[in-house]
Amino acid sequence: MRRLAALGLLVALTSAAQAEDFSLTGTYEGLYACDSTTAGVPSSWARPMEAAIVQNGDKFNIDLRYVDKQELGKEYSLYAGQLALSPSGEILSGYFGACGGTFPSRELARIFPAATTSNPFSMAITSVWASDTVPNIPGLIVQSCTWSLTRTSSDTPTVRPCERAAD
Repeated sequence: MRRLAALGLLVALTSAAQAEDFSLTGTYEGLYACDSTTAGVPSSWARPMEAAIVQNGDKFNIDLRYVDKQELGKEYSLYAGQLALSPSGEILSGYFGACGGTFPSRELARIFPAATTSNPFSMAITSVWASDTVPNIPGLIVQSCTWSLTRTSSDTPTVRPCERAAD
């Protein structure tokens, strides 16, 4: 009976250690694809991106970099968010909101439940994005986007600080 209790305690401690050990921190590459409406005209597009993520506790910041040839070329978006791990530490989920970038926009995103044990770690995200101040493109733009990111390095990258409170 004592062995069973000790085994249970060991499993619980191992699970807690796994939950504390996992971190989103790293550099990611991926793609995002969006269904967009610009000044009432629908379209769809996809673009490659790079993201730098730094996690501190259950909070994290993202510095997303991409190239948009219709707008300003090299651009960036900044985000702040919060994540949650399952009790075993094997499943991650969370959200983040826009807090700065090349031009003003609003965005809220959800990280779908992802296995922290996958190697390399990858995650899927959905977001809703809106702005009426996009350079070189007049009118209100509203987009529903799907992101796919895969970690390429777990080294701590440089992430620009948020410019305003996250949405």
